[in-house]
Amino acid sequence: MVPQQPARKLSDALRRMRFRVEEGRFALVGFDAPPVPEDWARLGDGPAQLVREGGETSLLVPERALPELLEAHPEARVEKDLCWIRFETPMGWEVVGFLALVCGSLADAGIPIGAVCGFSRDHLFLNAARLPVALGVLRELFPEGETD
Repeated sequence: MVPQQPARKLSDALRRMRFRVEEGRFALVGFDAPPVPEDWARLGDGPAQLVREGGETSLLVPERALPELLEAHPEARVEKDLCWIRFETPMGWEVVGFLALVCGSLADAGIPIGAVCGFSRDHLFLNAARLPVALGVLRELFPEGETD
């Protein structure tokens, strides 16, 4: 549910933006097989994501889902200990440059990230060891933006 009107311009999105770090740690898992029905179930209530492209399946899931996921896909490649940052303010699809600004600022700080786009909100994931620096960058961009 999106309780507020989405931002329609970058300036509005930047002014209104709130963000938070989702609880827990996440893992990015990649394998060459198509997903099976159980993979969809492992997404749970989210946040999570499944992408199928170029013959590869990628899942971004809570780390607690890893044992069963790796049992089903022992050949999978895994990046663990990821944090998920959710940008709370919904944005319309006509907003141009939000992720470019955020990702560019994080890149300038030497922080590698992954991006996830929902219909109304954007999200980032990054290694937990980089979270303190990333939060410093985001607090600079959005001084009033951090939520619990």
